[in-house]
Amino acid sequence: MSRLPRFVRALQFNIEDQYGFFADKVTADLLLEIAEKVRANTLIVFARDAWGRVFYDGSKLYPKHTRSRLDVRELVAKAREKGVKVIIMALHTANRHIFRLHPDWAQRTKDGEVIVLEHVPVDERIVDPHWPQICINSPAMEEFFIPEAREAMKITGADGLLLDSFRYLPDLSKACYCRYCRDLFRRETGFDLPHRKDLDSEAYRLAWEWRYRKTVEALKRVKHALEEAAPGAPLLFNSHPAGWAGRANRVAELARDYLDGVFAEASEVDVKGPGLLTFIAKLSRSLIGRDSRKPVLVTRNLFHFVRTPQSVPAPTVRQGIREIVAAGGMPVATMFSSQLFTDPRALDALSQVYSELERIEEYLVGAQPLKYAGLVYSTFTHDWFVHDRPDYYVGEVEGFAYMLMHSHRPWCILSDSDLENGLDPKEWPVVITPSLGVLSDRAEESLKRYVEEGGILVATSVLGVMRKDFTYRLSLAAQDVLGIHYEGRMRLGYVYINLGGPGDPVYEEYWAGLPESIPFGDHNTAFRRTRWDPRLGEASRIVTTTARVLARLQMPRKPWGYEYTLGRSLPPPGPLLDAPAITINKYGEGYAVFYAVKLGIHYNRLGHPDYLELFTRVLERVAPKPLVEVEAPDTVQAEYYRQDGDRIIVHLVNHTYNQRILDAPVGAARQALPPFDPTYSIHPIRNVIPVAGVKVRARLPEGRYKVRLAITGEEATVEASRRGLEYTLNELGEYEVVVIEPKR
Repeated sequence: MSRLPRFVRALQFNIEDQYGFFADKVTADLLLEIAEKVRANTLIVFARDAWGRVFYDGSKLYPKHTRSRLDVRELVAKAREKGVKVIIMALHTANRHIFRLHPDWAQRTKDGEVIVLEHVPVDERIVDPHWPQICINSPAMEEFFIPEAREAMKITGADGLLLDSFRYLPDLSKACYCRYCRDLFRRETGFDLPHRKDLDSEAYRLAWEWRYRKTVEALKRVKHALEEAAPGAPLLFNSHPAGWAGRANRVAELARDYLDGVFAEASEVDVKGPGLLTFIAKLSRSLIGRDSRKPVLVTRNLFHFVRTPQSVPAPTVRQGIREIVAAGGMPVATMFSSQLFTDPRALDALSQVYSELERIEEYLVGAQPLKYAGLVYSTFTHDWFVHDRPDYYVGEVEGFAYMLMHSHRPWCILSDSDLENGLDPKEWPVVITPSLGVLSDRAEESLKRYVEEGGILVATSVLGVMRKDFTYRLSLAAQDVLGIHYEGRMRLGYVYINLGGPGDPVYEEYWAGLPESIPFGDHNTAFRRTRWDPRLGEASRIVTTTARVLARLQMPRKPWGYEYTLGRSLPPPGPLLDAPAITINKYGEGYAVFYAVKLGIHYNRLGHPDYLELFTRVLERVAPKPLVEVEAPDTVQAEYYRQDGDRIIVHLVNHTYNQRILDAPVGAARQALPPFDPTYSIHPIRNVIPVAGVKVRARLPEGRYKVRLAITGEEATVEASRRGLEYTLNELGEYEVVVIEPKR
């Protein structure tokens, strides 16, 4: 990525309203003045907007934005003089100009309705859409999109191209059934495009995967056009990892050979707690190629959720940017023209944090995450095993991500290909496969070797019951490693895990101090036909062969609870089943731990520390300690890196915030009443509470080490004993970077 800075600090500036209310105030000089003020080394701007207007002279494809004073060609030339890079956004599949010329080229639903990018109320009929999606299988690809890539790069001379909105989705509600798609699918497969969901239909499966293939083929053509127009210029793809049902994550993974980096838009961060930016940064790193060192650009909006003219409080900006950097991403701060001219206060906070990153850049470039726990995320499982509700799979993986964060363990995300290529237990002492329903035979053999050679495998619920060719194992994958036999799933509303009790040897060894029974399952927030959530109370029915049983399943006394809120509450525990809930098995030099329930999603959804204890207590008894550990409240995020061989870097992001309110409705009920107060509350970060006495421990050889606090500049010499090195921060404010290296 020689055409981009070593470490990107980007400002994305969007002029996106229909009539360009502020477009006549935006100039190249103004944007460069802002970039200099906030210490951004990269600007990301539209070359063409979703209305089909360009921001440069000389286009043979599109009209120029009549109100805009911004000429991207001028911007690039002046930016180059100041050492600022410019990435242009173009080729959005949303394009009203093409639609008005060629309505038949639009993506259309199976009912013939135009598919739009804009948010339209459910009952509103779409007429003359503002942001219609153009089909990549239509003539638009050859007559507009490919020429646009060449034209925009040649005329502007930009340093890179971002496909900010390049959408062609497989789900029936968003899938294209235009005549070009129907004809092409029939020619290539011999089938008609299916009009209803049917996982047992070959045509349905083919259509799903075919749509991905067409997107990858289109990206390949764009990459070739970019190479012709601007050799060496990077192609970035907005995967929007937490949006569009996560479908574009599969695109990023399949198209990694043609992409030079990922742009991970994170607009959902305002309605989520701390950790989302970390999760999507690490996920994107995995999918684009964890060891490829391709940049992962992650966004933090300077505005508050969909209130584009309104700045968020300064700590929200600073902590969001810092979390991105700590997680291994490169930050992009996004603002719209309306915000610049009505409420630009967030730029002051951005200036502060980007100046900070500029000072510590030497500790960011080339730093590689410490390998310890590998958390597996499978895009194939995401698409096919919980096909209509991928959020349940993502929630299970996210839950383990949060458990690793809150227990301060180093972790990265691993992909399907990482499993298939084999894992070294010395690099990855722990591998976690949350509800990994789909597993290839090659990956299964890889996991067996991994445990046999000393790795610790943690699996939940349904490890590999299906293969990638859609056939079933009728067992769990690697059952001999797990030391159990699988006998299907019990679809219960609620279930308990029984840990035994005082006096029981297993309880005393693993669970002392925890309650005897821990509930799994929750009420249904939709609350339409069932009182409980039908997927949270599921448990795998297993019998042991060689595994040791650490806990057993326990039935509830009733289908739902009768206390407190009749029908929405938890039923009391009932009879104990002869069915293991948690098992551990010694296999070769390693161990395999299995949870028959969905442990991750329960921690993700409810955050109760009992679920965290069920994970960490087993891990502490069988897994080696990480090279570096942090002792701090779980509101402190620790991310660990190694640089230049013997330098250890620890990012500490303090998420100890004001009482941040994130409110959601509890769901409907038959006897509904008007609400008492609003059920939609999204409060931003306003204050960061300092934390005292944060300890950093490293298992390093005896000797003298220099410990430097990169943010404050403090330095100390610390002696490492036989037990390793320990350093204490008297007080952690918002953020600190601890650098440990031998004292020479």
